[in-house]
Amino acid sequence: MELSYRQLTPQLKQQIVQAFEGGMECREIPDFLNVSKRSVARVLAEVGINTKRKNRYNLDEAYFDTIDSQKKAYLLGLMAADGCVTSTNYVVYESTELSLVKLFKAELIYTGDIRTITFPQGYAPHYRINFSSKQLATALKQYAVVVGRTESGAYYFPEAQYFSSYLLGYFDGDGCAYVNQGRSGGLVCIVGSYPWVKALSNYLDMGKVVQHQSESVYYWRIYSQEHIQQFYNWVYQIPGLGLDYKKAKIEQILRSYRRG
Repeated sequence: MELSYRQLTPQLKQQIVQAFEGGMECREIPDFLNVSKRSVARVLAEVGINTKRKNRYNLDEAYFDTIDSQKKAYLLGLMAADGCVTSTNYVVYESTELSLVKLFKAELIYTGDIRTITFPQGYAPHYRINFSSKQLATALKQYAVVVGRTESGAYYFPEAQYFSSYLLGYFDGDGCAYVNQGRSGGLVCIVGSYPWVKALSNYLDMGKVVQHQSESVYYWRIYSQEHIQQFYNWVYQIPGLGLDYKKAKIEQILRSYRRG
């Protein structure tokens, strides 16, 4: 049952404003947030938003029509890990890494704002860009960036010449590197649906697939020096692409083998 204005929390009111300013049409917000049409109109009026205005932002809506560069492949990997595209063509990219959101904004030539989402109890803030674009949403959906892809197992791998950059983007979104304490070596892992991590294991011909305790997602894991070195060589081919601290963490793992 849709919520009336009286039932709206301050957080939900903020989400209504963010949805509108991110490009969602007023008629789409009630279904998206399960609120009444009147409550949407009242919230937007309270903050002085003119719902009739057009061109709230500009962006390159054709950006993902074709994956024809390493940077596009990298950003597609980020979207596959941390992005969302709804059935109403609402596109969201959210990350704890402000640098990644800024990169996304710059590449899409997006003139809207980056949103900062804060959480209680000292959790790290998230940063988000969001907008409504049928063309961008349609392109991303053909690359399996769809709602419920973890449950459905939908995934997409780009052409071989762009796969390493795509994988780096996915790793920067949903991957980790851990250094063993008190001994050499470490662990590199990526989380995803079972079909995705299994396909990755087959594609790279390495890695172990392990079920997460939540049972809905799986890990792709590598432990050996040989495999971690191969992964490092594979994904860090393009200078300046990728999160420096994750690259440094893998380098730390590899140095520990040499010391050991």
